[in-house]
Amino acid sequence: MSCFNLEDAPIRRYQHLDWDSGRWTGFKPRSGDIYICTCYKSGTTWTQMIAALLVFQELDFPLPLNELSPWIDLVTDSTEEMHKRLSAQKYRRILKTHTPLDGLKWHADARYLFVGRDPRDVFVSMMNHQDNTDVHVERKLAAEMGNQITITDLLADTEEERLKDWLTRGYFEWDKDGYPYWSLLHHGETFWQHRNQENILVLHYGEMKNDLNREMRKIAAHLSIEIDEEIFPGLVEAASFASMKRNADDLAPAADANLWKNNSEFFANGTNGQWQDRWSKANLQRLYALSNEYSIDYMEWLLEKKN
Repeated sequence: MSCFNLEDAPIRRYQHLDWDSGRWTGFKPRSGDIYICTCYKSGTTWTQMIAALLVFQELDFPLPLNELSPWIDLVTDSTEEMHKRLSAQKYRRILKTHTPLDGLKWHADARYLFVGRDPRDVFVSMMNHQDNTDVHVERKLAAEMGNQITITDLLADTEEERLKDWLTRGYFEWDKDGYPYWSLLHHGETFWQHRNQENILVLHYGEMKNDLNREMRKIAAHLSIEIDEEIFPGLVEAASFASMKRNADDLAPAADANLWKNNSEFFANGTNGQWQDRWSKANLQRLYALSNEYSIDYMEWLLEKKN
């Protein structure tokens, strides 16, 4: 993709089945706002948790995580109601979005956190996520948002066919891949292109898994939060997958709506390399061919980071 000027953004509007980047219109930003901008199954809730632990410097938050750091793009409450609730927050705000950077208005005094993950593992995690979804609840929630169909309805019958679709079809007209979700690769490249901006921190899921202590220190520095060495080990432990899995009823998004068959499985193990037993040679070749559509340094970074 060609590089875009941040001052011109948003240059695209993203309207998916259950989220809409247009919900940012009319939003009143504050200096120091924290934007959690990861794509699906790439550590969104994990990064929200890390940011909240660093902001509040304790394990007890003033609200459940999904209320403290709401997914602003999600088409549930009215846009006005969402903006009203965010305006009422008195603490440093942690804003969850699944909108790529070319669909967001740029705020130079905000802080952006983006996490990239090996797309091969992302797809496997998404299929596990689909298996853990209660389809009846999914249809009910979709109907409440005015949707007649769900993501489940758009998925092919077999995982092999789903993966082929994901690598060869786009949901949006400008995407080459990602169907029936959206392009993980395009999403990431919008941030990668601007990774040298002072207020954008680009992280890799593999490095976070490998050394959470180090990466949380990096995030704290980016957010200009001073580390208290006495309590920091407890914050790192609270952000571990094991801890979040134990507290899944309070941390998993949509847990209160009973969307998941098992809340703790929302976090699973976050394992890297799990794709090796599930990707066929044909689909691996499709990924390598697709890689040519994106910048070489970006794809090398995305695929080569190890756990």
